[in-house]
Amino acid sequence: MQEVLMKAHIIGSTNVPTIAKAMAGVEPGKSQQLAEAAWKQAYASGEVIEPPYNLEALASLYETNAPHKACVDAKVTNIVGLGYRFVPVGDETQASEDNLQLVEHLFANCNPDMTFTEIARAVWTDVECLGNGYLEITRNSRGEIDGFYHVPAVTIRVRADHDGYVQIREGRKRHFRALGSEERIDEQSGLVQNEILHFYKYTPQSSYYGVPDIIPALSAMLGDRAACEYNLDFFEHNAVPRLAIIVEGAQLSEGLLNQIQHYMESEIKGQAHKTLVLEAPGTDAKVRIEPLTVNTNEDAGFTEYQRQNRDTVLMVHRVPPAKVTIIEDSNRANAKDQDKTFREQVVRPEQRRVEYKVNSMIRNEVGISDWQFRFREMDLTEELQEAEVARIYSDIGAWTVNEIRAHQGLLPYCQPSDRHRCVPLLRE
Repeated sequence: MQEVLMKAHIIGSTNVPTIAKAMAGVEPGKSQQLAEAAWKQAYASGEVIEPPYNLEALASLYETNAPHKACVDAKVTNIVGLGYRFVPVGDETQASEDNLQLVEHLFANCNPDMTFTEIARAVWTDVECLGNGYLEITRNSRGEIDGFYHVPAVTIRVRADHDGYVQIREGRKRHFRALGSEERIDEQSGLVQNEILHFYKYTPQSSYYGVPDIIPALSAMLGDRAACEYNLDFFEHNAVPRLAIIVEGAQLSEGLLNQIQHYMESEIKGQAHKTLVLEAPGTDAKVRIEPLTVNTNEDAGFTEYQRQNRDTVLMVHRVPPAKVTIIEDSNRANAKDQDKTFREQVVRPEQRRVEYKVNSMIRNEVGISDWQFRFREMDLTEELQEAEVARIYSDIGAWTVNEIRAHQGLLPYCQPSDRHRCVPLLRE
């Protein structure tokens, strides 16, 4: 029996993608930003320290990866987005109502365009996306704090001497000092430098910047993007699976094979969904097209892969699936347990860190020490549980009514002679 040699050649689709056709001959737009060159100069001069990761690239992930955005939004909402209140410090009967009104007025009128909660959401979104968030603090002509503003974290760098911050935007530079530091004049603007309160996620690799939680999942996010691009390319080719064009009984000419090889190497190199041409010598030339992937579910593999990537993103953020509207394998019992773990291990520790810095500012810069800032965090179910716990402690004499009210951020009950400082007793 004569041995038959079969040859195989890989060729690409000759169909130009729809998008490529539409963009043929169009000159691509070019960025006109000056910021990166300015930062390179600032890094080279030693004025500021370069962050561990590219901040612009990290910021773009928030708008290109759905699980990451969902996790960031869930954390921001639960950590700083549910509002705030002020509670008395120590003996609630000694807390000044005038001080309460002063600090409430400051936070209620801190910005002409945004509420304090909106500002906190913007700052903490930067913290979750970039690892760093910056709150600008302004003072009036008497040196009193009178405003809070969000500063986009991508525009800020930390000074190499740890003595302030530098912002470069559209080629212009502005200096800021750390909160509570000595006043100094900005050389370019001639104004007294505003102060910045820096929030960040600790990393052992930098004493200047924080690093976001998402860093360990970058490969998963890139893999997810690659899977999406592969599927888009599949549909760009009209969803036609890869085919085998089998040539029997004839042989392609040398010139044609060279043309095919050149086309493959220079025209469509790196593109997916190519077609396989099989050539078999013989006397009777026959050509037939055989689909190689018909009735195979290619998308199923990517679906599982994307699910794994999504779970990796949720894992590094430590956000339960129910918080980002994923209800697979979820029931009321385990969703409640996940909710509780999320609040206890993720939300509350971050809230306490922010509260500590805000309260330090209120105490040291505003001069109020009998009231402290607290984020709201309880839902109705937890309030009912807290009320039951409070009733038990009250029944055994461990808590007084006023201690329970102080825990809720309410003024204490009091006697008629002291009504200007508290709430009259109900039994009166």
